[in-house]
Amino acid sequence: MAREPSVGQSPLVLSVDVGSSSVRAAAHTADGSPLPSSDAQIASSFDTTPDGGVQIDADALFDRLAQAIDIALQRLGPRANVIQGVSASVFASSVLGVNAAGEPRTPVYTYADTRCADDAAVLRQEWDVAAAYDRTGTPIHASYLPARLRWLRRTQPHLFRQVARWITFAEYVAQRLFGCPGGLGLSLAAWSGMLNRRELDWDPATLGALNVNASTLGAIDPDGEPLCGLVAPWRQRWPAVADIPWFPALGDGLCSNLGTAPGKPDAIVFNIGTSAAVRALVSGPVRSVPAGLWEYRVDRSRSLLGGAESNGGIVVAWLRDLLRGVRGDDPDDVIAHLPPDGHGLTVLPFLAGERSPGWDDAARATIHGARLNTQPADLLLAGIEAVAFRLAAIYDLLVPEIGELHGVHVSGGALQRSDRWTQVLADVLGRPVIRSAVAEPTSRGAAIWALTALGHGVPRDRERGSDQPFEPNLAHYDIYQEARSRQRRLYRRMAGAGGLDLR
Repeated sequence: MAREPSVGQSPLVLSVDVGSSSVRAAAHTADGSPLPSSDAQIASSFDTTPDGGVQIDADALFDRLAQAIDIALQRLGPRANVIQGVSASVFASSVLGVNAAGEPRTPVYTYADTRCADDAAVLRQEWDVAAAYDRTGTPIHASYLPARLRWLRRTQPHLFRQVARWITFAEYVAQRLFGCPGGLGLSLAAWSGMLNRRELDWDPATLGALNVNASTLGAIDPDGEPLCGLVAPWRQRWPAVADIPWFPALGDGLCSNLGTAPGKPDAIVFNIGTSAAVRALVSGPVRSVPAGLWEYRVDRSRSLLGGAESNGGIVVAWLRDLLRGVRGDDPDDVIAHLPPDGHGLTVLPFLAGERSPGWDDAARATIHGARLNTQPADLLLAGIEAVAFRLAAIYDLLVPEIGELHGVHVSGGALQRSDRWTQVLADVLGRPVIRSAVAEPTSRGAAIWALTALGHGVPRDRERGSDQPFEPNLAHYDIYQEARSRQRRLYRRMAGAGGLDLR
């Protein structure tokens, strides 16, 4: 059981984390440590449709957020009165349409919804792709708002006309809690794919090409000014936090980096949860975004540079559900006896399409090389290795921008639960990786952002020895280089209709 830090009357911040599998709320101390006794977690999940839809009801998700805050404040008791600020992390990107009264007219659409893939393909034909990429720092892809808005206007024109504003889920929360539009921080605006990364406002060329007026989108706040003054019934329900600063929500990727490697400006962070990503905080804007990566501005002087895959831990979860022989067992135990790449399988793990680095939203999962003696454990290890190979491709593009003198830090539920997966990552990269001991880096990162804004400085890990290093096995590295080559060759043969020519 985690030890409760001694807080006395020291200041706290309340961190809310709206993720793809749950909504959490927990208090953190001034050094960024969570109070385990305050932690509240409400299970949540996206609704999926056979045609590639991934969405969630806005009010149902808001209710889960409110429940999590209820529980956290109740568990804090009198200590809730020393909360100095509220921070939040929200999955990116998200969008919903609301009417003039601020009422939802659509569900919340998520980055993983691929129904607008055909519209992304059309935009890639009609637009100057390189120029759009340079202005926004993002490719034209089903993950981003331009293709989604075009799809909604094309497929649901009557509904599209009923929408007064297109907002993120974070803005919807702010509107309900504070009674006015607001709460669009820079990081969530950047994740839309419509932010001009140099001007830090909606990109005029993109708006013009989509025939979208900036007034139908949120007002971007590059400085992240907090909101204060909850409206009824929330100020009566949560008096302890009614008049303190609520900071604009951050994208979950930014929070993951902040919470995994705080105070380490040279860190490249891998995170594998349901999805997966490789990211680094850099001075921004960068001169030119490397093809295959994205740049998301996070404040006036910094950017998050990297790439992400929709397919992380979800690949292993899918394989375990599919393969009855490994469904209830610990994955590390199932694959403990298997050598690296001994199965001879080549897997493209694109269950939810591909984002970085090829950005092929038509990509689909493929398992090649199965034989009569292929076992469930072989498939499980092949899936783990395949995700590691795709992340290594992102890492290879990022290293020249960061330099060789960097540390590799990893976090996320999939890696926390699996020593083997973490070791595979070290072996694939051929360099040491440091696994963070922080159980909830995203929640912690949101807290650290608020603590810094409140003048408490950037917290550093109190117990550096708790992070666990994994050294690479260089013999395995050589094996994995050949396996990565096999995957690249299969990728070329199976490439879909869209994406960048990075293969």
